Amino acid sequence: MGPPRDPSHRTARGVIISTLTTILGQACLFTVTDGGQRLEELSAREWAILAGACNAHALMAPGRELTVHVYHPDGQHFPRTTDDRSFDGRSRLYRRRRLTLRIRNDLQVSPAPVPDSRQRVLLEGDTRHVLLSDDATAVEKPLLVQPGDLRGRILRSARGRAPLWYDELRDLEALRHRWSITRPRRRRVYTDDFAPGGDHEEDTVVPAGPVAPGAPRAVLVGMHWFEIGGAERWAFETVRLVREAGLLPVVLTSRDSHHEWITRPELEGAVLLPLSEPTALTQTPGGEQLLRAVLETFDVRGVVVHHSQWLYDRLPFVKLSRPDVPTVDSTHIVEYRGGGFPVSAVLADHSIDLHHVISPSLAAWMVDTQRVPAEKVVMAPLGGLTVEAADQAFRPRPDGRPFTVAFVGRLARQKAPEVFVAAAARARSRGSDVRFILHGHGELAPWVDDLVDRAGLQDVLERRSGDVPVVRTLEDSDLLAVTSHNEGLTLTTLEAVAHGVPVISTDVGAQSDLVPREALVPRNVHRAVPALARLIGELADDEAARRLLWETERTAERRLLTHTSANDWFREVVSTW
Repeated sequence: MGPPRDPSHRTARGVIISTLTTILGQACLFTVTDGGQRLEELSAREWAILAGACNAHALMAPGRELTVHVYHPDGQHFPRTTDDRSFDGRSRLYRRRRLTLRIRNDLQVSPAPVPDSRQRVLLEGDTRHVLLSDDATAVEKPLLVQPGDLRGRILRSARGRAPLWYDELRDLEALRHRWSITRPRRRRVYTDDFAPGGDHEEDTVVPAGPVAPGAPRAVLVGMHWFEIGGAERWAFETVRLVREAGLLPVVLTSRDSHHEWITRPELEGAVLLPLSEPTALTQTPGGEQLLRAVLETFDVRGVVVHHSQWLYDRLPFVKLSRPDVPTVDSTHIVEYRGGGFPVSAVLADHSIDLHHVISPSLAAWMVDTQRVPAEKVVMAPLGGLTVEAADQAFRPRPDGRPFTVAFVGRLARQKAPEVFVAAAARARSRGSDVRFILHGHGELAPWVDDLVDRAGLQDVLERRSGDVPVVRTLEDSDLLAVTSHNEGLTLTTLEAVAHGVPVISTDVGAQSDLVPREALVPRNVHRAVPALARLIGELADDEAARRLLWETERTAERRLLTHTSANDWFREVVSTW
């Protein structure tokens, strides 16, 4: 499991555990032969990212010694760990070198096909380049706009000046994707030579070889990123349950991120692989150097996919290599723009044994619209991941406290914090004596703060970061407002109702599985804002109506939770691995 992450106990000396080495609390597939004295200069987050990058490069260079140059960011950049440029360093990102390591591994992996000479040169080189991001701006760094990206600058300006009209334009553009949601999608069927139809010699698959003798029993978990979010809370919980079952979690991500949550306790002892893309030059089609090494280094007993497109795309290789290893995916939300990860799951259905969904609406979409066999779809709701339900009783409004409405969520476009701010401004203009809490952080945080200032809400709206416990915000609130453009069934809705706080919401995703029609507002932003303000005013003035709304939602929640919970279901599944 490794030592605790107390800085006073940090040491660069490795402790060998089978194929693993525990260094500074991180499970590593390598030892540091030079430069280890500099590692204690890194924060826990930086070291976790660097150790994960070195894990991935060790797997792709088995039995070799590598020189790893580590760089400071020069401006606003996400970490770069395993993309093609990390092999040759041909990028302007690698300007400010911070330290250099020599790492060695004793992994034994069968050779993968490398038909392209460019790939061979990159893979056989002995130097790697890793860019870390700045701790000071990792949490609320604004979205990046690259120099020369005129379209991006125009869109950002439009979003800042007229956020609701910007949302309207985005919705119009998304209409062209609607067919992906309402029509059944064809599955991707791969022959033994991997390409659909099997016509391309360069796509011939060479399956992974046998597992190394004495390999640790493991579960491969593919996640979106190591960041805050409801889906991520559930993904982290599955990692904890894998470890609880006595198996080693091998956790990979591929989405650009500062990986704020990479040091959470659920990941303690896990082998981390925070990947970066593109990898078109270094991940040979059909060869899959990284996955091949994972499957041969670890005795993989199961595969779990949480919103990881990188792993969805490679499940055929995993199934061809390990046909008897069970594969499970977990999805939450059908995206308006192309369907999102549920469509990815449908496309890869032939390589997946069970599809876990969190709401009845998503289960019906899988079975009725996408024609996935009902026996392969498991509906198991989430709950209890952010707060412990108190007495599960209605919370009366305390005497003397202004009526308080909360937003809880990641500050990203999907969650539409701009709609919450606009609704707060509308409610205030109606003369309602209401206070607001906007709880969360993310890439839109600086922009949201500007919106609050422009609306003149500083005296009635409190901003809270994700460092504040969700339970405290619920205790301080009389109503939760979910303003999202798109959702599944939000974890915050379940948690609020369980904690005695009623919910109003945009009519998106599976929110109607819990929130009654009278508390739902249209998804269209210009209709949502006045409707939300009206509901806030009505509920602020009528405590009996607020109690009735909570009682209705609590009844729906009880009905939903008669199903086996996601935790209990997955605990039972992983116990068979």
